[in-house]
Amino acid sequence: MKNYLIVTDTTSAMNSIQAKEYGVELVSLSVLIDRIEYKDQLDITTDQLYQKLKEDYVPTTSQPNTGYLEELVEKWKSKKYDAIIVITCSSDLSGTWSGFNLVKNQLEMNNMYIYDSRQVGAPVMDMAITAKNMADRGYDVNDIFTMLEMKTKNSFSFLVPKDFKQLVRGGRLSPVAAKMASILKVRALLYLKEDGSCVDKYAMSRTETKINKTIIDKFKEDGVNRKDYTLYISHGDNENSAINVKNIFEETFPGIDIIINKLPAVLTCHGGLGCIAVHYVHKME
Repeated sequence: MKNYLIVTDTTSAMNSIQAKEYGVELVSLSVLIDRIEYKDQLDITTDQLYQKLKEDYVPTTSQPNTGYLEELVEKWKSKKYDAIIVITCSSDLSGTWSGFNLVKNQLEMNNMYIYDSRQVGAPVMDMAITAKNMADRGYDVNDIFTMLEMKTKNSFSFLVPKDFKQLVRGGRLSPVAAKMASILKVRALLYLKEDGSCVDKYAMSRTETKINKTIIDKFKEDGVNRKDYTLYISHGDNENSAINVKNIFEETFPGIDIIINKLPAVLTCHGGLGCIAVHYVHKME
């Protein structure tokens, strides 16, 4: 077995308990609340973040600072790994990928390989867990990167905010547009563009039923099936809605693996409490 370290960051939706269970190193993004910086999953849990949102705080997130990354990489360097594979969320959504590359070059870490997943949330977690499983079974870096690229090309993510409150606070939607949408009782279906560059509008609808149908139609169009795909339903403190969505997808794709988890801070801070994300990821490795 090769002595590989698999690393991801907290935009993956993985928490510290899961990271320990799967043997993956978890790097914290920063959560900023009322000018205080917290390391995600170290200084603040997902549930504590939800509570801050309920108390009307406006959290934001930022990439790990360089000093923190240097400390981690120095520690890894001393352990003489054959390879360190770092899987980050989309480099267009976070500076984590750039930060790791900066530290890699500074410390001359020729055995460190940094992958820009061009995804965010559960697909990144799926990639990290699969990479760890492959490393444990003796696959090399090239094999693992081939898997990562294939998963990147065969993943898709939707985000359904419960309301527009946090989108307005984060500057991603104007107050006028939000007010108009509320008057018309319209819900937004957002998606992560295939190149990972940004989250954009996919569709608008007045009913949750139509939103779910639009997601299902897209998944069918992309060939999602129980044999080859896993579905992830992530929620921002809204487990009941996540379970309802799971039931709908189980009817449409009988026997498909569906995993419910909590949204990472980076998505909850933008989508707000109550939002739901639905991802498909290919099982290939």
